[in-house]
Amino acid sequence: MIGDLLEDTQYGTSAKAGEAGAFPILRMGNVTNDGRIVVVDLKFIDLSDKEVEKYTVRKGDILFNRKNSVDLVGKTAVFGIEEPFAFAGYLVRARTKNSISPHYVAGYLNSRHGKATLRNMAKSIVGMANINAKEMASISILIPDADSQGRYTTALTSVGDQRRRLETQLRDTNSLFSSLQFRAFSGQL
Repeated sequence: MIGDLLEDTQYGTSAKAGEAGAFPILRMGNVTNDGRIVVVDLKFIDLSDKEVEKYTVRKGDILFNRKNSVDLVGKTAVFGIEEPFAFAGYLVRARTKNSISPHYVAGYLNSRHGKATLRNMAKSIVGMANINAKEMASISILIPDADSQGRYTTALTSVGDQRRRLETQLRDTNSLFSSLQFRAFSGQL
């Protein structure tokens, strides 16, 4: 079970976020359906000294979207940023044991089989589906050896790097095309 692979789980803070604060806060929209964390449209929050450890994520933590529509509940990503971020109440932070790759666990939850498992276990109330931390931890998962987990993580990192390079190239290409359109339709060509 996934719970056997975890050191702990923690629900996010329910405190109200705003335009200012010491910590940027990740909300359910910051976890994509394909397993990435995007740091856009951020809000901020202040945390007391005793809340910092409880409500912040660190590099390698898993974020699991516990409440959303039936299609989006269970979105999962591994936090990969060095600086601390807070996380909101609709997210669960899961920390894997040292011998377990968080990318492997998140990868399973984002796989077709993992998403089907999550969809089948989600409790739906008025258009919102919910999967609590205990239910997520109860999901059965195969546990490969550390070498296989490492190869998976390396391959995933390589694909992520390639994706970021391609996204940068696409942004640059779109910018050049927009410039060309502007020049063409304003009579500058």
